[in-house]
Amino acid sequence: MKFGGIMRSATLALVILFLGFSAPSFADDLEEVVAAADATAGAQQFRQCSACHTVDEGGANRVGPNLWGILGRDVGAVEGFRYSRTLSGAEDSWSLETLNAFIENPRAARPGTTMSFPGVRNETRRLDVLAYLATLGTPQVESE
Repeated sequence: MKFGGIMRSATLALVILFLGFSAPSFADDLEEVVAAADATAGAQQFRQCSACHTVDEGGANRVGPNLWGILGRDVGAVEGFRYSRTLSGAEDSWSLETLNAFIENPRAARPGTTMSFPGVRNETRRLDVLAYLATLGTPQVESE
């Protein structure tokens, strides 16, 4: 019976490939996945980040910038924080996608960053941290 299930799965995969269908990408439903993640667990996970970052509205910068209202904020835009050239010269904003990549592996996502943190490779923990960061302040995203 197990072999039959494997064969059905393999056949379905071949049909999908043959017909040109693709599974939805992670980015397509990242907002939903983050909404379903555990922000409380993310706050616990974030404790390791609090040595360098504050999260209070109007909070001070430390080794890293204050992260209050990070979602939708321009990269490299915290007043009074001295960013690396990589981040200060960026022309994008912190979305769930850009934060997800940066938190997973900062140096791969933004080569030249001075952030020494190696990243959160565990997807569940990273999504929980994203859910927590999403609770910090009002998103700065402009409406179209």
